[in-house]
Amino acid sequence: MADKRFVISIGRECGSGGHEIGEKLAEHYGIKLYDKNILDLLAEETGKDPGELAKLEESVSGWLPTRKGGFQEKTKDLMNRLSDSDRMYLYERAIIQRLAAQESFVIIGRGANPVLESDPNTLRLFVYAPDSFKIPRVKDYYRLDSDKDAEKKMNQIDKERKEYFEYYTGKVWGGKDCHDFSVDSSMFGIDGTVDLIIRIADKKLGL
Repeated sequence: MADKRFVISIGRECGSGGHEIGEKLAEHYGIKLYDKNILDLLAEETGKDPGELAKLEESVSGWLPTRKGGFQEKTKDLMNRLSDSDRMYLYERAIIQRLAAQESFVIIGRGANPVLESDPNTLRLFVYAPDSFKIPRVKDYYRLDSDKDAEKKMNQIDKERKEYFEYYTGKVWGGKDCHDFSVDSSMFGIDGTVDLIIRIADKKLGL
């Protein structure tokens, strides 16, 4: 849709509709959407099986220390002793930066907001919502029996995202230094939030 290269990077709370919003934005602009499919690119570069990479990525937050910025401290002294998960993060970060220099896309999560913080052609946002909006969505998506189960699932996913994000980026997950703006998707609904982001993206990115 636009000749200019640009990226829209979306951090999000579980159940807030961030992925659906990302899909609609990618469709509107006629550009790619990167989420877990970025593992396919990582697999091509490393020669590893995408399924194995997905398992590795999912297991990372289960053992991570919760200290914010722990990875930055670790890499200062232990570059030659990085774990597979550490190397995976570095590969993924490099892929995101390379893609941002080459093409336009929407990216969901992947710690991309701080990775692309110095790119003037990136709009970084964070999508959140109250539990009353998120729980029914999580319950439906995961086919759970009760609101309590949905709340437990939602909190666990967000906990894992927060631990991973803060360990590897040294930033606060959802913190104001990690995005250009944040939006409560319950205020305008999914489509209304998409419309709002389009207006902001068009102005900020000159589309």
